[in-house]
Amino acid sequence: MNERLASLIDLKKVVYGGKFDAPARYLDPTILYPVTWSDKIMDDEIFGPLLPILTFSDLGTLLEKIKSLPKPLAGYVFSRNQQAIDRVLQSLSFGGGAVNQTNIFLFIESMPYGGVGTSGIGNYYGKNGYDSLTHAKSVLISPPDVAIDHLFPPYTGAKVQALNQWFEY
Repeated sequence: MNERLASLIDLKKVVYGGKFDAPARYLDPTILYPVTWSDKIMDDEIFGPLLPILTFSDLGTLLEKIKSLPKPLAGYVFSRNQQAIDRVLQSLSFGGGAVNQTNIFLFIESMPYGGVGTSGIGNYYGKNGYDSLTHAKSVLISPPDVAIDHLFPPYTGAKVQALNQWFEY
């Protein structure tokens, strides 16, 4: 069990779980409530079975607070209000996310997933992960006696016209 995770648990705020056994490396899935932005658990990404519950009264204020922090690896929206869902998804930048679910998307191979900002770059799952974490090197091999005449002087009017046409998009 990670000492860092155990140090994030405020026993006064545990509403579910909270048991840990360091020698056995075990930590209960734990729900903490009420949590505020100043609680230690909100200082960094958690990467463990801890769920802090924060409440808010104004979505705009909440979004501004989240945007003032480093971009998270994941974003989860739980709501029945489609306008609120759309506003959150359009306002925030995060690696991957879900609406009314948590990390189920990790099991969907066709959904790219990975961090942004300090939470990581690129995508790490499936073909998207392979493409993101590899580099396809392109190399054109031309025999030494083959040249595209238009690329070399003298630049006649016809050559200049042809080159200009090549580079017009």
